[in-house]
Amino acid sequence: MEKDKKHLIVILGIGFLAAVVMIFASVGLTFFENMEHRMTDFKFSVRDVNYEGLEGADVVIVGIDDQSYASLGTFPWPRSVHARLVKNLKRAGARTVLFDIEFTEDSEDPAEDIALQKEIEEAGNIVLAGKLIVQEREGFSLSSLLPPIERLAGVAPFGFTGTKFDTDGFVRRYILYRDYEGQRIFSLGLATLIKDLKLEGDPSGWFVELGTGDYMLGGQYYIKKYDDLPSTLINYYGPAYSFNTISYEQVVDEEGFKHLLERDTFKDKVVLVGATIEELHDNFPTPFYIAGKETLTPGVEIHANFVQNVLDQNYISHVPDIYVYLITLIFTILIAFIIKRTKPLIGILAAVGIAVIYLVVNLFLFARMQILMNFITPMTGIGGAVIGCIAYQYFSEEKEKMRVRSVFKHYLAENVVDSVLEDTDALKFGGEKKHLTVLFSDIRSFTTYSEKYSPEDVVSILGEYLTEMVDVILKYQGMLDKFVGDEVMAVFGAPYYMEDHAKKACLSALEMIRTLDRLKEKWTEQGRETFNIGIGVNTGDMIVGNLGSTQIFDYTVIGDAVNLGARLEGINKVYQTANNIIISEFTKNEIGDEIVTRELDSVRVKGKKKPVAIFELVGEKEVIVYPEEFLAHFTQGLDGYKSMQWDRAINEFREGIKIKEDEVSKMYLKRCQHFKKNPPGEEWDGVFTLKSK
Repeated sequence: MEKDKKHLIVILGIGFLAAVVMIFASVGLTFFENMEHRMTDFKFSVRDVNYEGLEGADVVIVGIDDQSYASLGTFPWPRSVHARLVKNLKRAGARTVLFDIEFTEDSEDPAEDIALQKEIEEAGNIVLAGKLIVQEREGFSLSSLLPPIERLAGVAPFGFTGTKFDTDGFVRRYILYRDYEGQRIFSLGLATLIKDLKLEGDPSGWFVELGTGDYMLGGQYYIKKYDDLPSTLINYYGPAYSFNTISYEQVVDEEGFKHLLERDTFKDKVVLVGATIEELHDNFPTPFYIAGKETLTPGVEIHANFVQNVLDQNYISHVPDIYVYLITLIFTILIAFIIKRTKPLIGILAAVGIAVIYLVVNLFLFARMQILMNFITPMTGIGGAVIGCIAYQYFSEEKEKMRVRSVFKHYLAENVVDSVLEDTDALKFGGEKKHLTVLFSDIRSFTTYSEKYSPEDVVSILGEYLTEMVDVILKYQGMLDKFVGDEVMAVFGAPYYMEDHAKKACLSALEMIRTLDRLKEKWTEQGRETFNIGIGVNTGDMIVGNLGSTQIFDYTVIGDAVNLGARLEGINKVYQTANNIIISEFTKNEIGDEIVTRELDSVRVKGKKKPVAIFELVGEKEVIVYPEEFLAHFTQGLDGYKSMQWDRAINEFREGIKIKEDEVSKMYLKRCQHFKKNPPGEEWDGVFTLKSK
């Protein structure tokens, strides 16, 4: 009892250690972090596109696309073109316009900059893009700011365009701001929202950090903080090109723009202008990319997702890590306890069950409630607990098993020893009733054979024969019950029960005959005399267990079904079949039509009143032993014999023998000829009674 408690404590300790190790690994190793990222992407794919959010979106994208390139030429374009765009968007009623295009250098023609400055100033709703470069070097960061040119920066605010990549190169987070030389520089998306709300002056008055760590913008928009960068987790509405995107060329073209005005495409919308064409290299992988929709998302659309998130107040909540760690600890200790109290397989199945349930809960929380919960840490914790606990049990118990095996392997078949090692109750005296299949095989006239050779030769050839037969039996998961001289007894379905025990016994019998044929060829080449065997197979209820006396017992089977199996082996002497294998009707019913059989007779064995139908085990369906025409004649002959139509039966058996020589057909031919001359009485039931065992 104390030993069991000690093992339990160690097992639970392993579960706890697995949780701790995997928690630290998930935090410190990029591999596990990337696995969690992939899991997040999978959750997006399960949730799929937010069509409702996109349909009511306040954001419209003006894209620099292939159509624009074809019409306006290679980018960059003269700033007077952008001035025309600003003018048209103002005419179309756009409430705020974001330019995801960097105007950080003066044009060669100052008139171009002046034209753009004029339209931006008149529009009064433009946000420009600057570049904030942050480089991490040996424990410190180096920042540099590249704002729009002075002429433009004087008439419009700007935000930085920097993107934060996760460790796998995907964009899932959106940077809110950076502090640069005592000044707070907002991201392009957040600067657009600030302009949209017409917020001015000291940011501390309208961009407030809440006690939860989240932010409030202008007293109107709540922004959920994700980490210490600071950033927020982008709740993507869909894959690339999900938002309504209008070609840049159509906006600056007067004919195309008329159609946009008629449809109020930009009226009261937040318009984001940026590159969607791949040639400008402003496209990035996002969660929907890995979800099977393998198109990179334009940077301008990443800004669009963030802006729409804020406008819709549509955020992903993140379950705090402390709760995930607690769940991991509970899971690992629970799995450790299950493995200790049951079996490793049950523990593995329990781990799989917990993983499936946790996965379903994870997907439900994300798809229905927009709650993101860490999946990989608890799952790797469970995996570590399973491996650690099973390894401990294996190494701690293996020594004991080796000791038991070394003692009993000389007395029991190896599979019985394995059963004992799994359940020591198997050593108890007694048995139980089970539905099994028994196989008996015996060498024909082995006494005569052994008299011709020296004891050494007999032992040698018998050992070689029995070794091969046992290999076949074990191959089909049979239990070698015992040797009685040259007789072999095997049981199928014990100690490990299997539904197809009858089929395995029959396949074993067929392979035993084929194996003997190979041995006979070998012995003939060696100039040694060969022998044949007979096999009987029966299926039924029998008592299996440790039987005998309380002092000395034997793991075996007993019962009428076992006795019938032994009788069937002996009946091979009467019915000389091709394979010398006879099975009972009970075995035939178990194997169905998967293996070819031939009905031989109905017999009444010695000591039994009830007759039993017996069958020859012919072989697998693909192995042709008897021609179909022969079997048809034999079946008709047997029917004629049972119905006492002697002439009909004689004719059918003779026709069959013309096709294939068959000792059983010849035997029936003699029986029919005998009964034709000496008709049996009315009480004759067609059953052949055996006078000996």
